[in-house]
Amino acid sequence: MPHGKHSTIYSTREIYNLLRVHHQRVPWHKEVWFSKGIPRHKFLSWLFVLDRCPTKDRMMEWGFATDPMCILCNSGLESRDHLYFSCSYTWDIWYSVAGRSGFSSPRVWNEILRHLQKLNTPTHTRLLVLLAWQASIYCIWAERNARLHRSRFRPPSAIVKEIHTIVKLRIASIRIDDPHLASVLFQAWVS
Repeated sequence: MPHGKHSTIYSTREIYNLLRVHHQRVPWHKEVWFSKGIPRHKFLSWLFVLDRCPTKDRMMEWGFATDPMCILCNSGLESRDHLYFSCSYTWDIWYSVAGRSGFSSPRVWNEILRHLQKLNTPTHTRLLVLLAWQASIYCIWAERNARLHRSRFRPPSAIVKEIHTIVKLRIASIRIDDPHLASVLFQAWVS
């Protein structure tokens, strides 16, 4: 009896909408939860937008004794805002990737998010920028963790190459459902 009315048809969607808590949408939801994105990249981006990942500044707040210096550049205290993209190491990566996707990016996290929200470009360009942004977040976090936990160090050029490959593979997977969009994306990415 949804809404107190007898119904002979069961709808999972209707029951779900009755049970879930309705909140006002956040202004950045389209930049994180866009269609055609890579699910694990979207999830990690969401955690970073909320500042919920275990960066060293947060771990210190929790009482863990840890070296607060950024393991990527060794010149700043590790925080979300430092990692994305005040750190010289990550800025080299993002500057290269953003340029390739046609995005003139600021260097400060909140400004980047605001610029992405206001990005008024064709659909394929916006999709390319968001794919590149999320792939950068994912690959930089993976590099940070590889250095921290496995003592594996790679130069920024290797991360840029990995991001380039990830975006190309994602474009290739889009070709199945939308060959025209994939073609436009591929031409924009490799040009």
